[in-house]
Amino acid sequence: MPGLPSLSCRSWRRLLCATLGWLSLGLAQAEGDSLVLHRLGAAENAVAALRGPALYLKGDGPPDSASFAAFLRQVSGDRLDVVVLGASYPDWEGECRTITGLDQVNSCTTIVIRQPQDAADPAVLDAIRRAEVVYFRGGDQCNFMHWRDSPLPAAVRQVVQRGGGTGGGSAGLAIQGSLAVYDGCQGSVTSPSALAEPYRDNVSFSEHLFDWSALRNTLTDSHFVKRDRMGRMMAFLCRQLAVGHTAQAWGLGINEGAAVVIDRNGLGTVHGDTAYMVLADRPSESCHQGADPVSYAGYKVWRLDAGQQFDFNQRPRTGYYRVDVVQGALTTDPYEPPAAAHTLALREPDRLDGL
Repeated sequence: MPGLPSLSCRSWRRLLCATLGWLSLGLAQAEGDSLVLHRLGAAENAVAALRGPALYLKGDGPPDSASFAAFLRQVSGDRLDVVVLGASYPDWEGECRTITGLDQVNSCTTIVIRQPQDAADPAVLDAIRRAEVVYFRGGDQCNFMHWRDSPLPAAVRQVVQRGGGTGGGSAGLAIQGSLAVYDGCQGSVTSPSALAEPYRDNVSFSEHLFDWSALRNTLTDSHFVKRDRMGRMMAFLCRQLAVGHTAQAWGLGINEGAAVVIDRNGLGTVHGDTAYMVLADRPSESCHQGADPVSYAGYKVWRLDAGQQFDFNQRPRTGYYRVDVVQGALTTDPYEPPAAAHTLALREPDRLDGL
């Protein structure tokens, strides 16, 4: 063709390789950025009348459309702006692509913070303060705990205090409890290991990042049945009792595919799969400093299936089944109640969509 240079197949291959090399370099640089902000949806923020606060607690990382839509209705009847916070992975818009598909969402901004100092970036704090909902995505909860002394947690609390919503999935769920946070900073731990040696290095805790009233004296954990985490939750609660942090140590474990939406009155509704509330409220025979395995008689367990509700503000005193641990071993299947069914002592939902 006139005016175009003639290139051999080898030359085209060189040109293609060079182009791909530059693209790969650009992607590597983008993934190496310590701070990423990316917005989907409307350019301008909405103006919403808020009627929360509300919490959205997901057993695995991404929110699902149905339960997240129910959560948004607890926050407001107007269109809302959402911020998704991440600390472990490159800029990935999976959560925001789901969220912006909901009719009530005006915009969704993904913020990825890889360096702790960037949690104080003015652009980050401004985006959070102008949002009505803040969601912490999955990853490594230890990375979130590095933000503890930054202004970011206070900015999230301001959103909630004015009637907005927050929560998270997987690692983003693990940081929501108000008793303590199993931080995973020394690596993850399995149920058998935690029950056998509750003071091992990788059973590590940080002081709570948030203090939501609905989650008072509560530890939170994710992937609960899928990864068999009941045993380690029991070890965590036993330790909280032993060190004197509380006389009633509660645990909320949420399975993959499940979400718990808690309204402004503390009434939680389970969506999808199962969730569990676990209570340790009596002196334990072990869990004191040392290498002894856990022995505890009478953990109280509430199994919550999809559609069931649990009053987090006025917690029930009936409807549980008991599970014992003897020398680090569970004496029964902790996920299944005995054949004699129990009736949960729960409040009836209020009007106005459960508000």
